[in-house]
Amino acid sequence: MAERSAPLLVLLPGLDGTGKLFAQFVEALESSIDTQIVRYPVDQRLGYGELEQLVRAALPTERRYVLLGESFSGPIAIRLGADPPPGLLGIILCVTFAKNPYPWLGWARPLAARLPVKSLPRWFRAPFMWGAASPTRAPAQVDRATAGVDDAVLRHRIAALLAVDETAALARIKLPILVLRATGDHVIRNAATRHMLRTQPRAQLIEIDGPHLLLQTRADECRSAVTRFMQTLTPA
Repeated sequence: MAERSAPLLVLLPGLDGTGKLFAQFVEALESSIDTQIVRYPVDQRLGYGELEQLVRAALPTERRYVLLGESFSGPIAIRLGADPPPGLLGIILCVTFAKNPYPWLGWARPLAARLPVKSLPRWFRAPFMWGAASPTRAPAQVDRATAGVDDAVLRHRIAALLAVDETAALARIKLPILVLRATGDHVIRNAATRHMLRTQPRAQLIEIDGPHLLLQTRADECRSAVTRFMQTLTPA
């Protein structure tokens, strides 16, 4: 276990909200960094504002920490960085966005309630999510992560990301920011990353060769990047 004086890494999950997909990444960290996973309710349709309040209530109060927002949770990490709680040292934005990453689909937000989120076949999801043409190469827990989440909850989150815009909040952040981009990400395109870097030109960008599920498929490379970033943060 890392020394208590070392910063904690608080992980905010992707669309499923369960935190189950962090397993490989946490294992790769071994004992070098302590982690805390914030999990979202599987049966409550909460928007970004409500999830922000949930995360704030779950944050540590007696230890310095770095916040990592993965994919769907990027806007939550940004909101927290713009109005930082005590102890927050820095923000990591992983395969994520500050505003709707699909601007051409903004009109489709009312249709999100009808999306067949769980019924999309593995052969369709595979190339987008984990970069493999074969569904059998999917990380073992991908389906388990969404299995226990209500379809209505997943659809509500998709509708939320189609309307989100935290550009102004991102511009207000004074803390160090690390942006992790997957070069083979077919879910969150590079335009979303470029927008974040234009808004926060002081942010550090690290690109890793991998698919959207970057922490799951490139855990060692992500561990190295996150560890180096956290080592640059010196608690006062």
